Amino acid sequence: MEPLNNLGARLRGMAEHYGSGPLVATVLALGAVGVFAVPWKSPPSLLDPIPFVFNTIQFVFNNQRFMNRAIKALKNAPLAKFYLFSTPVFLVSGPQNIQTIFARSHKVGSEAIFEQNVFPILYRMPKEDIRRFAQDKSGRGRRPAPGTEHLPLESRYWLGYERVHSEYLSRTQHLQPMAEYFRERMSQMLDERYALGEWTTASLIDFCRRQVAECSIGAVFGPRIFELNPELLDGFWDFDSNIFVLTLAIPKWLNPGPYRAQERFYAMMHKYVEAAWADLDWNGPAADADWEPNFGARVSREVVKWIKESGFHDQVAVGAMAMLVFALISNTIPTTMWVILEITKDPSLLQAVRKEVATTYVTDPETGTRTIDVEKLVVQPLLQSIFTEALRLHMNFNLMRNVNEPITMDGFTLPKGSMLQAPMLAAHYDEAAWGSSEHPASEFWAERHIKYEKETDETGNATLKRVFVMAGRPSSYFPFGGGQQICPGRHFSKHEILTTIALLVSKFDIEPVGWTKLDGWPSDRPAQNDGRYSGSGAMPPDRDLKIRLKRLL
Repeated sequence: MEPLNNLGARLRGMAEHYGSGPLVATVLALGAVGVFAVPWKSPPSLLDPIPFVFNTIQFVFNNQRFMNRAIKALKNAPLAKFYLFSTPVFLVSGPQNIQTIFARSHKVGSEAIFEQNVFPILYRMPKEDIRRFAQDKSGRGRRPAPGTEHLPLESRYWLGYERVHSEYLSRTQHLQPMAEYFRERMSQMLDERYALGEWTTASLIDFCRRQVAECSIGAVFGPRIFELNPELLDGFWDFDSNIFVLTLAIPKWLNPGPYRAQERFYAMMHKYVEAAWADLDWNGPAADADWEPNFGARVSREVVKWIKESGFHDQVAVGAMAMLVFALISNTIPTTMWVILEITKDPSLLQAVRKEVATTYVTDPETGTRTIDVEKLVVQPLLQSIFTEALRLHMNFNLMRNVNEPITMDGFTLPKGSMLQAPMLAAHYDEAAWGSSEHPASEFWAERHIKYEKETDETGNATLKRVFVMAGRPSSYFPFGGGQQICPGRHFSKHEILTTIALLVSKFDIEPVGWTKLDGWPSDRPAQNDGRYSGSGAMPPDRDLKIRLKRLL
């Protein structure tokens, strides 16, 4: 899944949470003293005052400043080179080059990133299991890479790993039970926590990190995960805040805190996997159900089953489930925050969204109960446009691929062993692709992806109807990655974010109270992207919004 493929970028972007040390401080003090140093017969390079050191440290510990330099460079040329430690990295921009990265080709891939970083540290995969993946050179595609056609299907581990996620996260029959559980649980939770007719003041960030996250995890992993682990959310957010330090592989004796956070969260996931596996009747109907209360959604059950049946160590299943939680909410929760922020602070937009949501309610003919038709909800034009804008403006990571075979871009041959990075901000903030005379690409505009079409009713009356149309080209918009490695969880992410919005605007009167800093003190400005998360995926707001809610339904 793309959130995991780009985990390295996400983790590096969180580095500002941690101390940088005297060497880092010395190097960063040099500042961004230039953009290009142009070598002979090679793409232009980012200036590196201390070769192999300056750009590496700035990329890791001050990614926001590094990315400002990178984006400036890519405005002058579609390729720019720098070294990340000793690895040559080519920053890539432009629709044609992005399409090359997304093409179904074995010349580029992210397998090495998993083998070197994700698997050993975050999956806790033993060396012999990593070796099995490393020896599989057939790739993730249905057709094996040339020269590997002899490999039996059961030994194509990359394909199996990719397929078990895409199959059970993307297909409608498996998606619907997750979406329905989320809707029911979120509606129930709102009714339980907020008294009818009473005003309540709430922190938007806390609401998303607690209530939305709980419903999301429950929809994919089932309710028993919280029964077994009442402090699961505390454990996850503690792990999430320490995940960058873990990937640095600092010895445990030198910095034990991150390891304790990982041990605590993984112990919870181990308890979940062990209980779900033991309690499920593997000979009964639940074994093929699309949702059941032990594992939750079928994707969780099938991933664990594939790992065990493929002969990998049991601890790998625990790591896989831990990282599925991470992939599930690490980008969805910040994006939900931004969507609610934009709607809440604009009364006219709030009313327009509320009106659109009202058209998606259906009445059960037997019980008379009114509920949201989620499948109808997620295709509403205004909601889709708002969702697209939030992702465009706040998703920020470099799409990473290793070069497995030499490739050509813009007349340059990029060597095997180098890395490609496509900065999302360079594409998503491109004025040529997204800007308009009244609404620059850098600002949120709810109707950027809307056009109006004339519609005539049976009586001949003409009205203007909103239609969702992406304002830019697909190659200029890739919040979920692209190609065969596009994130299969993107469909559920959209369902849960828009369902949350729909329930809030239809059940509550909502009033903004005021902005606060993250420590709770009043703020004199609204939220901006939190620069500490540059390069990390969805950038959360750096300010909280206190809101007043009064439940009407």
